[in-house]
Amino acid sequence: MSAATADPALKGPLAGSVRLGFLMLYAMVFVLAAGWLTTNLRQVPPDSRAVVFRFGRVNRVQEAGLLLAWPTPIEQVRLLPAPDKQIAYKVQAQQTGFQSDETDMQLEPNDDVIHLQGDRDLNNSAYIMTGDGNVVSLDATLFYTITDPTAYLLVEDHVLPALQRTFLASAIYLAASRHLDDFLVAQPDQTDVDANNASDPKVVALAARRQALRSDLVATMNERLTALRATGQDLGVSISRVDLVALLPPVAKAAFDAVLTAAQIADQGAAAARTDAARMTQEADRQRDELLAAASAAADERIRTAMASTDPVDALEAQETPANRDTLLSHAYQDQIAAILQRVGDVTAIDMRGGKQLVLPGPTP
Repeated sequence: MSAATADPALKGPLAGSVRLGFLMLYAMVFVLAAGWLTTNLRQVPPDSRAVVFRFGRVNRVQEAGLLLAWPTPIEQVRLLPAPDKQIAYKVQAQQTGFQSDETDMQLEPNDDVIHLQGDRDLNNSAYIMTGDGNVVSLDATLFYTITDPTAYLLVEDHVLPALQRTFLASAIYLAASRHLDDFLVAQPDQTDVDANNASDPKVVALAARRQALRSDLVATMNERLTALRATGQDLGVSISRVDLVALLPPVAKAAFDAVLTAAQIADQGAAAARTDAARMTQEADRQRDELLAAASAAADERIRTAMASTDPVDALEAQETPANRDTLLSHAYQDQIAAILQRVGDVTAIDMRGGKQLVLPGPTP
């Protein structure tokens, strides 16, 4: 009897509500399970790649595309930049909190301040020495790519400090064999270079040397990273580019600026002198051309006058023969002597072989 009375109760409204609640709970659990199973179903962006960890160990590397992985905590996914994506890292200069009188500022002599050589060397550690005995500070930005994601993730926290130490070691090594002008234009007066003339072959050569310095720095850093990889300490990165800005110590920069200013003023004075010399040369050339032209014209005029004066003689010579030579000369003499006698007042003719004189009256005034 009790069982018969219990069956209708189980089929009542309460039992339906309980069954519905359990069905909703099952559905919710199913949805949650489906969501958990698809937590690592994702799209890897084109500029990234995914590293899949299974129980804390690297299982595989997935390039851009659809990623299928077991949910956490079975597999974990870490996104890293693509192999061809460059990552920038600004090299941090060492901060000592002290300004050195040898590089950063000039201090007034003070008996209360004692500078020890060791402290000076420590406080000047941000500067490196070049092969010609100068010092320079390098403000650098490194661009690197991740070549081995597994090795990179194993030492991720140590990659940037290692890159900074590698950069400093490579920069010190290269600076020892380079001159200051390989880093920046600092001594154009000593290298006979016109820094304002971009087409000057020496300017082009210096620019090529500065570019070569950056290329050598990249190559040297990659050589050091390869050496680390050979010893089992692979960082999983490779240097692709270095943006380098060389800075002089403030005191030295002021001195170099003063030298550059003086050199520019001297260049301007030399340019003005060359301009004046060119103008004076042009004026002298113009005057010379005028004198030559005037002399040539005068010579031509005198030649034409002489030729006009000798034309009658040339005409006589053209008509001269042995038979009529005396007659032509007599006629020419008479013509010329008549013109001469017309311009004189009187003429006294003396016969050198006798004592007779002949006085001819001239024209009446």
